[in-house]
Amino acid sequence: MRFQRRHMEVLVTIADSGSIHKAAQQLGISQPAVSKVLADIEHSFGARLFERTAAGSALTEKGHALVAQARFLVSSIERMDLAARSEAVVVRLGCIPRSMRTLMPHIVNRLSQHAHYKLQLVEDASASLHAAVQRASLDFAVMRHVGGEEAIGRQLVAERLYEERPLVVASAQHPLARRRQLPLHTLLQHRWALTAAGSTSRSVLDRFCEEQGMPRIQPFVETRSLDTSAALVTSTDLLSLLPESVARFYESVGLLRVLRVAPALPSTAVLLVSDPQAVNDPTLAEFRSLVLEAAASARASFSR
Repeated sequence: MRFQRRHMEVLVTIADSGSIHKAAQQLGISQPAVSKVLADIEHSFGARLFERTAAGSALTEKGHALVAQARFLVSSIERMDLAARSEAVVVRLGCIPRSMRTLMPHIVNRLSQHAHYKLQLVEDASASLHAAVQRASLDFAVMRHVGGEEAIGRQLVAERLYEERPLVVASAQHPLARRRQLPLHTLLQHRWALTAAGSTSRSVLDRFCEEQGMPRIQPFVETRSLDTSAALVTSTDLLSLLPESVARFYESVGLLRVLRVAPALPSTAVLLVSDPQAVNDPTLAEFRSLVLEAAASARASFSR
């Protein structure tokens, strides 16, 4: 069987809609036609790609792998069509909140010199972005992982963009703001605002506390974002943990004070994660280089 674009579009649409009936409606063709295309594909591969259930159609293990490839190929064909018509090429980029302030301005400034790109930006947590790249709904993700590049997996490419250390912060009026140095273990008695358990930032902190023989810090408030944590700290007695670039910004405008804590928490890497095919895709190669250049500029700004 020779695969065509419509075969890949049928697979992706069934996976996204969750049923053959809904896929037929979205594609504007009959349900028997969609079923026939799917049956032909499954016969060609000699395996079921979807399990039919009362709730609809769920991907099998082989189905997940094939749909990820189909999704990427459909996106690649769309990018080729746009390039042939001299229209903007859409790039789907995911980014963690901490890099919105540090890296994204450098990327956007460079994009102004590359009008043939149109950026679709998704802000989310690292775990969600990682999953999105795996299922090929994002071309690239700027994210972190507790285990670094090695933990990303063999099926994806991870490139280190820069490193940034987390800093402990308090309001400018907090009594601790006047202290020259603070042992980390003495801060356990204070109230904290931290991102939710399972987030990369929280996992890094938990691991560090365990390595120091300390109990994990139990937050008084759990938040969904760094900006929320920062906003709470500015007008309360809460402590929090922020990336150095964010912490220094709030400190420069007098809203927060960075506490000198010993031992200092370790730096973590911000990564550019993509599918190997995206790295080799000519329409995406230039964008990847642009992101790497932007990261170099971001690193230089940290040292100033």
